[in-house]
Amino acid sequence: PMTLKIGRSSSKFHDEVTLMFYQPIERNGIFYGAICGRVPNDVLGDLIQREAGHIYPESGDNYIFMVDSNFDNRIQQGTALSRSRFEDNTFSHGENLKSGIHTPWGVVKVNHHTELELRFTDPATGQLHPGVRETIRNGQNVFITYPGYSDYRHIPVIGKGVTFQLKGSPDRWGMMCEGDLEEVYRRRSINLGLMKRFMLASTAILAVNTGLHYLTPLPPLVINALSLLMIIFTTLIFPKFSTNRLATRLDEMTEVIRTIAEGEGNLRQRIAQEQIVADETGDMARWINSFIDSLDGIVGQVIATSSNVKHTNQAMLDTNKEAYQVSGEVSDAIKEMLTLLEEQLVEISQATTTAEALKDAMDSVVREAREQFESVRSGTQDIRNIVETSAKTVQSLNSRTVEVGNIIGVITEITNQTNLLALNAAIEAARAGEHGRGFSVVADEVRGLASRTSGSASEIQKMIEGIQQETQSAVTFMETGVQNVDRSLKMTEEASSENTHLHNLVEQMFSTIKQLDENSQRHGDTARRVGISAQQMNGSIGTLQDRSISVKNTAQRLSKLVGVFQVTAH
Repeated sequence: PMTLKIGRSSSKFHDEVTLMFYQPIERNGIFYGAICGRVPNDVLGDLIQREAGHIYPESGDNYIFMVDSNFDNRIQQGTALSRSRFEDNTFSHGENLKSGIHTPWGVVKVNHHTELELRFTDPATGQLHPGVRETIRNGQNVFITYPGYSDYRHIPVIGKGVTFQLKGSPDRWGMMCEGDLEEVYRRRSINLGLMKRFMLASTAILAVNTGLHYLTPLPPLVINALSLLMIIFTTLIFPKFSTNRLATRLDEMTEVIRTIAEGEGNLRQRIAQEQIVADETGDMARWINSFIDSLDGIVGQVIATSSNVKHTNQAMLDTNKEAYQVSGEVSDAIKEMLTLLEEQLVEISQATTTAEALKDAMDSVVREAREQFESVRSGTQDIRNIVETSAKTVQSLNSRTVEVGNIIGVITEITNQTNLLALNAAIEAARAGEHGRGFSVVADEVRGLASRTSGSASEIQKMIEGIQQETQSAVTFMETGVQNVDRSLKMTEEASSENTHLHNLVEQMFSTIKQLDENSQRHGDTARRVGISAQQMNGSIGTLQDRSISVKNTAQRLSKLVGVFQVTAH
């Protein structure tokens, strides 16, 4: 349905029958799809039904039919695949397929179009007519002798058939070229016509001479004079009804060829069908028409192609002009890029030199830092050892003070016992009275000494407790110091490790700078080659532009040359 809505394009005939062409899309043996294109079937018909190419215009017909249908087996052998010239009244002024062709065995008719509706059978037998049948059987067939064979109208025809297969198509087709036997053999030779007229004129002169000689009393001299006059009259009249007509037809054909040969170029002109007679001049006229028609089509295509070449060449010139400008801009940009790249290469080279010097300085700093670190590490280790020794000594002193404290505790207990014994002695002395007074004095002294000893022991105890607290603080301080030294040493080691990592990073940075320098040198070489290529491309585009101008001039000359021709389709 869409085909009918779209309408015709290059052909003046159009129906819904189309040819589908497929181009499969495959990659690595995998089928992804196909590109499809449809062509109206009447375009194919125009290729085989060039009207001026029919030497027998009244009955000549070329058609395509099915031989082997493998894609769609519903299509029978002998089914029409192209438009017949006699589908409608465009070329036939008598019966046609759409109005119906009457035969003694029924009416041969199509409803919409010849394709896929008409099957080329003989109405008398219902079987494929001999031309199609023998072409299918033998692959080709030629039959041009009397009495011909019956076609699908049951009219005697002669013709030739061939079979063929389009590339990529699974089907095999056939094509017939036929003409009615009567039209083909209707032709009469010029020699026969002239001979008939000559014999008629000679017979008339002889009859007049004989009649005058036997039927009139005229003397022989008068009869001979009248016969001479009759011969002269016949000689003057004979060309008008014979050779003059032939000469006129030849002059008309010569004029057509002359106008084309002398460059007037009117390819629309044809020798009119009513002026074509059934003799050699008619054959020549039909072939001249066929030649002019072919030339008309070729020149028309040349004119169209010339116009397309002109427009295409102009577009190419415009594109080349833009490409030339863009190429110039690209060349200038590449030159600027090369200048910047050279400056960048100098800067990178300087940066590389500076980086190498920096690397050497950093290696020296790192080496000195490592030496200093080892020295500090050794000193801090000695301090740590001394602090640990001092801490042990203080701890030992602390242990001794604890022992002294224990001894003071024992002394305090002894003084308490002494004080208690002195108190008991005083009590006993008081009981003794006067006799125990001396002992009482001694008991008081002992008790006083025990009190002083207890007080001294308490003071010593306090002093020892103070010493213990101080020693404990000293031990704690020394332990803290050792821990701080350890932390400092650890931090120093970590700092040294970080410096090593930093040194590795710097090494990587220097390596990257060196690679950058090498890559920049390579990029510089590549950019220089690109600059040379751009210059060469610019020159090539300039040459192409010159040649495009030459092509433009040639196209203009061609346009002028073919412009003298007048064609039916431009």
